[in-house]
Amino acid sequence: MSESFSNVYADRERADAYAQLEFPGTYFLAFRDLPTLIRKHVSGRIALDFGCGTGRSTRFLRDLGFDVLGVDIAAEMLERARRQDPVGRYELVDEGDLSRLPMRSFDLILAAFTFDNIPTLERKQDLLTALSSLLPPTGRFVNLVSDPAIYLHEWASFSTRDFPANRLARSGDRVRIIMLDVPDKRPVEDVVCPDADYRRMYARAGLLVHEMHQPLGRPDDGSNPYVRCQGWRGELVSNLLAHKIC
Repeated sequence: MSESFSNVYADRERADAYAQLEFPGTYFLAFRDLPTLIRKHVSGRIALDFGCGTGRSTRFLRDLGFDVLGVDIAAEMLERARRQDPVGRYELVDEGDLSRLPMRSFDLILAAFTFDNIPTLERKQDLLTALSSLLPPTGRFVNLVSDPAIYLHEWASFSTRDFPANRLARSGDRVRIIMLDVPDKRPVEDVVCPDADYRRMYARAGLLVHEMHQPLGRPDDGSNPYVRCQGWRGELVSNLLAHKIC
């Protein structure tokens, strides 16, 4: 990971591991309530999966009835996505460049943990602004991100016990975490970004908070992990609207 928006998942071993990942443990919790919230807030059927990886979240949206395009900067991930989902639509975006995508054309944009891996606030800001331009007045944006607390404790799908330095991390610092649901146990590097910073970036992009959803485990889930899912409504200077819910 670097300030040039490189991707920690852009290698074959990690791509192979991610191709096997569906919705176990903490991931189940993070995605559990999305169908209800999307049905509540989203109209239209054209979707963009920003940072689609091996296509898990793209297939998730298609199963909800969306005509979805998955984009990512990692060719290795997209190779697995196409292999696993030959009928899906997946495109490589060079260093996160969204300029080739049509403006105001997506009813829904989903970024599922994508912003956890974007290294600087400036880069996050640029991408939020670019994503906003892809939404029509009725468009909605769902940004699913990890709460900073996830880097401090043990969870159903993540371990942090080997990284005590995480406790000293502040906004913009790198943290490390091990994924428990895949065979690739190399640490993943994320970047801490608290809610307050996201809110400032949304405001600069002309986006206003609409809804925040913080899913908690229920007795019928069989576990009680915690991942924060941030939901927003945006109102741009050009009178564009972008709900961000999750």
